Amino acid sequence: MNHYTINNKSAFTLAEVLITLGIIGIVAALTMPSLIQKHQKKVFATRVEHIYSIVSNALLSSVAENGAPSTWDYGEKVNTDENNILNNPEHIQKMAETYWVPYLKVIRQERTSNGYYIVLSNGTTLTFFTDGYTNSNNIYTPRGLYIVASFNNNTEHYASTTRDYSKKDVIMVVNIDEENARVKFFNWGGETRDGIKNTSKYACNKNIAKDKRYNCGALLQVDGWEVRDDYPW
Repeated sequence: MNHYTINNKSAFTLAEVLITLGIIGIVAALTMPSLIQKHQKKVFATRVEHIYSIVSNALLSSVAENGAPSTWDYGEKVNTDENNILNNPEHIQKMAETYWVPYLKVIRQERTSNGYYIVLSNGTTLTFFTDGYTNSNNIYTPRGLYIVASFNNNTEHYASTTRDYSKKDVIMVVNIDEENARVKFFNWGGETRDGIKNTSKYACNKNIAKDKRYNCGALLQVDGWEVRDDYPW
């Protein structure tokens, strides 16, 4: 007599497979946004650190060849006082092309109605502005140079509502009259982390509009180029 062995091993049903795939899909849908955001934060912080290094090294190279920023030519004299100079995009362009462009890898440059910008080989856009004061004779004197780095090609004025200083832009400053001038991040509020986050209309916190969070670059630097949980992402 022939004996046949029946294979009683169990198998997944189609319904069980579909349920399992559904669960996997739900878990992926819940976790992917968090992973993507974490990656975006890391990329932004790395870009800010990198552009800070690039601009800082360019300033050092320029100073070695051209002297301190306090001695640079920022534009046409408007009266006999050589400290008073006219804030003009044409003059900003001349200044940037003389003291910055030779020390950066530039692929494009253009003057706008508000200032002047360059695009670096890594895709970062740098826009130059001067900041200072106007005296009783209505003469403007720049005291600082603003360099706004944008990672999404924004060339608008640094005060434009299109700016996002917590995710897409960052403001660096060179104080022209400062001895041994160096590149810094805009920072109103003090050197402490709490001051940078909370004690200015330009503080880096969620209660400040994105286009006013000028201090966020300084906060990233203080935090070791890391986007922490309380960063206003």
